[in-house]
Amino acid sequence: MKPRTIKYYIKEGFRSVIHNRFMSIASIFAVASSILIVSIFYIIGANIEHFMKQLESQMAMAVRINRNISAAERAELERQLLLLPNVARVTFQSREEALEGMVSTIGEIAVEGLGGVNNPLRDAFFIELTNLSHHDEVLRAIENLEPYGAEQVDSHAKIASALSSFSQITQIISAALMLILSTIAIIIITNTIRITVNARKTEINIMKYVGATDWFIRWPFVIEGMIIGLLGGLGPALISMLSYGRVVEFIQSIPQLSWLEFMPPEQIMAYVFPLSLLLGVAIGLLGSITSVKKHLKV
Repeated sequence: MKPRTIKYYIKEGFRSVIHNRFMSIASIFAVASSILIVSIFYIIGANIEHFMKQLESQMAMAVRINRNISAAERAELERQLLLLPNVARVTFQSREEALEGMVSTIGEIAVEGLGGVNNPLRDAFFIELTNLSHHDEVLRAIENLEPYGAEQVDSHAKIASALSSFSQITQIISAALMLILSTIAIIIITNTIRITVNARKTEINIMKYVGATDWFIRWPFVIEGMIIGLLGGLGPALISMLSYGRVVEFIQSIPQLSWLEFMPPEQIMAYVFPLSLLLGVAIGLLGSITSVKKHLKV
């Protein structure tokens, strides 16, 4: 394709956007609204996933060890735990370390006289999972390791199940909204391009009579749809970039929610900004191709 031809396509695409500016603005707002909602749900879903990863390290499953096993048997139990699927890390905590943790939490007076042989706590292995959704299957697998000295498993089954379900529901809602809102935006862009095609039927007929190919005629409309989609994606990208940090600061300023640790703005924007632009261009491209295919039969 010659540079002069490309320049012509781009010029005609911008000319169509300006000529049909009212419909173009309506299409841009439709795309922007759709992508903004999708971006919001993506940000929420990404932060929920971020929270879950933090909780995965904090909600480790504690495997209490039989007091009577030897050091070699304990090492074999650790090896068996590491071999389990979906286990990210296994950390050993001695009963002395557990008692020290209790002292730092509830005070030395409350545990006075529990040191040495009077220590009622047990050695334990703390297990971090690759994903909380695998909690139940890992728990069942650990229960089968009783012959190796695993006596008791302390876990957060209900919390893990609730968090996993909430994460899945958020992902499903985000995907459904993306599909519905993208379809609406494509329909509006299709109608915008169709108006342009109908208005230029005579011109298109003449171009065909002088030997212009279908794609030579189609490209300006495709460029028009991509411009509308790009402008529609740029707005939500900028809104997300400018508002995300402020929203996070506001939420963390609430005392009851100050403990929440959100994804850093630069990290979340590294995904949201290109996603908004690419989704906008994709919607515009699909809308224009669909419109031209249906209505360019002259």
